Amino acid sequence: MAGGRCVVRVCFTAVLGCRAALWIAVGIVSVGFGGCMAPLAQVMTTAPNRLNPLSDYANPLPTAEELLGADESFDVPVGPPEARLSVSIVEPSEKYERPRGTILVLHGILARGMWMMPPAELFARSGYRAVLVDLRGHGRSSGDRLTFGKQEARDLSQVIDELERRGLAEGPVGVYGISYGAATSIHLAGLDRRIKAVVAVAPFSTIRDEIPHFSRVMVPGVGWMLTEEDYQRVIDEAGRQADFDPDRDTTVEAIKRTDARVLLIHGTNDWVVPHKHSIRLHEAAPDRSELLSVPWYGHTVIWTDPTGTVALRARDWFDRWMDDAVE
Repeated sequence: MAGGRCVVRVCFTAVLGCRAALWIAVGIVSVGFGGCMAPLAQVMTTAPNRLNPLSDYANPLPTAEELLGADESFDVPVGPPEARLSVSIVEPSEKYERPRGTILVLHGILARGMWMMPPAELFARSGYRAVLVDLRGHGRSSGDRLTFGKQEARDLSQVIDELERRGLAEGPVGVYGISYGAATSIHLAGLDRRIKAVVAVAPFSTIRDEIPHFSRVMVPGVGWMLTEEDYQRVIDEAGRQADFDPDRDTTVEAIKRTDARVLLIHGTNDWVVPHKHSIRLHEAAPDRSELLSVPWYGHTVIWTDPTGTVALRARDWFDRWMDDAVE
């Protein structure tokens, strides 16, 4: 069963890559023929669910997370700008009288919480309450724009407020994320002092570095139609459209603001989000972070985590720093 799930996740990751490539290509071609930066900026910041005409309608069916074993799901209103986030809870193993802590588990771009069930289940078996969140504009959550961590962190802080109101934020709070969710986890820790420990798997440090690289890798040939200056103008326009500052609202600035302990895990063969991003993040906060470089791992392999190494190291990190927070 575990092997089958891994194959499915690898295939799903490939599909996400194709969707991302098509999305970017449309924007780049629009810019190439029209000379205007707005279309590609629109592509950068439009939430995936805006392409789904049914995303604003309430879904009466059980969530995919519940079908995969989550104990309950509910929506949390967030904003401004207003949106609702779909949240699913995986309770700790019955051998624990109460949770050792609460861990938010965050997915990558164009994905959703259900794809993070394997690490969530590991954390639950280890005594933590795992909280899967569909980020703004993903999965069953609403929302129009992506902000690469700024608004997403504000949303998640409100999710923690709601968890506390429901009595579901027991013990220290940690956050685990992959790729886009990894960067968002660091933004959250920089915003909310309740976060005691972070595990960020393959995060980007700034979109000024990542977006041009990502576009050229995911859309070979077409991605090179824009110069570096063109990409930076597109990023400026994206910031104006989605209300974030590409220079101030960065992951590297967020990690400087947090007191949480941050474990950065990155594959040395990651060609989607290069390993140098985590090096830069670690250098920005060397006293509060550690960098675990995984030889030969690429972006897809480190996400699917076929050996379970990444999730186990993450669990050990939470054991270390969230237990210390209790003391």
